[in-house]
Amino acid sequence: MTRSEYRLASALLRLLAIVFRLLPLPSGQVVLATARQARLEGNLAYIHAALRRLHPSQRVVLLLEPYGYGLRAKLAYLLRVIRGMYHLQKARLFVVDNAYLPIHVAAHPASTTVVQVWHAVGAMKRFGVDTTLPPSEPELTFLHRNYDHVVVSSEPTRVPVAAALRTPVERVLALGTPRTDFFFDERAMAVARERVLRDYPDVAGRRVVLYAPTFRGRGRQRTAAGSLDAARLRAALPPDYVLLLKGHPNLDARLTEAAGFDVVIDPKLDINELLTLTDILVTDYSSSVFEWALLRRPLILLVADLEEYERDPGLYLDFRSEMIGTQATSTDGVIEAILEDRFDLTGYEAFIERHLGACDGRASDRFVRHFLG
Repeated sequence: MTRSEYRLASALLRLLAIVFRLLPLPSGQVVLATARQARLEGNLAYIHAALRRLHPSQRVVLLLEPYGYGLRAKLAYLLRVIRGMYHLQKARLFVVDNAYLPIHVAAHPASTTVVQVWHAVGAMKRFGVDTTLPPSEPELTFLHRNYDHVVVSSEPTRVPVAAALRTPVERVLALGTPRTDFFFDERAMAVARERVLRDYPDVAGRRVVLYAPTFRGRGRQRTAAGSLDAARLRAALPPDYVLLLKGHPNLDARLTEAAGFDVVIDPKLDINELLTLTDILVTDYSSSVFEWALLRRPLILLVADLEEYERDPGLYLDFRSEMIGTQATSTDGVIEAILEDRFDLTGYEAFIERHLGACDGRASDRFVRHFLG
């Protein structure tokens, strides 16, 4: 977003906020909003399910409206955030899982409680306004303001998230991350596993190695990780292994090199469903490491660019002393770890306690009871 776009959009939204607040329109609804995806997923999906169980008569509004970068996409998004501003003035509870412009441009009414349930679990890579190289303007000015509360996965996670999302630490609550409830529900995991096997039958009966890295860069400059030689890894693996690629859902799939993989997974598939049948996860700085830890299975961190990543965006964890898993700096290192079964699971319990201490399978219900009773 350019400075001029921000100024025009924020001025319009502030004016409309005043108008909407004065109009005698219905109020009291719970709003679940995101600018990430056009579908209900992750934390918002689990909160929605808990709302339906615990408060079946509560009116719930879903605003699932991703941001786009082209002129047409930006104009469409402006219309969507106008609707978002209306609901912000009338909502009882307004829940988001990422930045959301109507929240940040002006203070909301005292009758509305705004809660941020960040889409990623824990705090691994620096994010929000707390990256080592701060966001550029106008994002630095408006991003992550005016949250009443932020919900996180553990007590130690409160401090870094408070800095990233510009919220006083006393208003960052360790209620647990709703999406992690999945890993405490054996039936839900079994159903998800069967669904993935139905869509990708070539995976059945084989030892699954999943490569699921995060992206590099920001905004339109995002690029794919380029550290793994998939063809070389595939050639080294026994025939009963299957090598899967899962690109990041917010990265254009065309930017990720798919050659060499046995199966390319739809990037939009919830990675937690895919983890149910994964035997070995290969990733880098992805927050999926936290959820993977709950399964207590082998992990390889391919971090050839660790020093560069520490400089930008930066990391909250020291990968040399605080991380679980086996670290590699090349494809050969990944191959050696797998073929030599070089995995150490002894640090998982302490890692889980520190980063997922409030995640016990009841986070979604706890969220709803805390904010709605």
